[in-house]
Amino acid sequence: MPSGGSREPRPRPPGSWLAKLGSALDRAAFRPASLPDDLVTAIALLPPIVAGLVIFKAPAAQMLAVALAAGAAGILVSRWLLGGIRRRSRTSPLIAALFGVALIGPGASIVISIEVAVLAVILELLRLRYMPAIRAQVGLFAYAVIALATRGATAAFINPASGAPFTDPLATWYQFFSPASAPIDPIRLYVGNVPGPVFATSLLAVAVGVAWLAYARRVSLVVLFGFLVGSLVAIYTLHWDPLFQLDSGPTWFVAGLVLADRRLLPDSWAVRPTLGFAVGLFAVGLRRPPVGSWFGGHGLELAFFSVVLVQTVMAVIVVVIWSMTVATERWKRTRRLRQREANLRVVKSRVS
Repeated sequence: MPSGGSREPRPRPPGSWLAKLGSALDRAAFRPASLPDDLVTAIALLPPIVAGLVIFKAPAAQMLAVALAAGAAGILVSRWLLGGIRRRSRTSPLIAALFGVALIGPGASIVISIEVAVLAVILELLRLRYMPAIRAQVGLFAYAVIALATRGATAAFINPASGAPFTDPLATWYQFFSPASAPIDPIRLYVGNVPGPVFATSLLAVAVGVAWLAYARRVSLVVLFGFLVGSLVAIYTLHWDPLFQLDSGPTWFVAGLVLADRRLLPDSWAVRPTLGFAVGLFAVGLRRPPVGSWFGGHGLELAFFSVVLVQTVMAVIVVVIWSMTVATERWKRTRRLRQREANLRVVKSRVS
């Protein structure tokens, strides 16, 4: 920076970068609510991503690279085309790509990951440009679209120990064990060393991410409680094993990191617990075998599609309200213009 009329750059203090780093760490440790929304969400996704890399190794690394590449390209495009709209936004194409890829099975083709990541970026850019008022995690929408279009090709799970194709724990439970049993050790489910989505298998990692969001005041605890109550109602009504059904990283990934995100929820406090209860009830209570299902149906996907359905309904409501508001404003503007023209005609007639 020039100073005192000189064109020579002023040297930075030797500890300027350390001071900035210390300030950022201080905010993250003691004032996380003051951090940018993108950074808070990225930190929450970090534990599940690290767990996925440890558990699934090379496939997870390839899928992460795809999400990062698509998200980085989306950020460049948003800064080039959207300008000030992107700076005012609270979300990022990179976060959308990470959410979409996180739910794919590590055995899926890399083409599936590319399709989900690119679609998530495109949907986020369209949302930012045309309808920023919509509160939805479009990465989840991208996953749902590709899952339906490929008839469940996203749910290609593998055994972490051997790398061979294997069904998810819920499908194994439904096909080979009684409803009240738990075929897999709860500790393995908790750690995530089981077949499942690449970055959402470990409940431990998901719990760390949700805890961070709660510390940063980004999570609605009443929605999480409503989801838990709805799940328990379904579990005890159907006489299932509660620990096995709730010890699910993918289920709480979409419940804690997407559904309970305060930025994506309606403002009404009365609606939030009802929303959580309904999603928990259907996401767990409708688990059925995969045979004959048109979107995979292994049980895990039901939680994903339940959240997608809820956010779709909220998005439709937002679009309808916005359309009605625009139509009303246009009608008022047209009425004022007509009234003004009528007044001008009266004035001209009197002058003449």
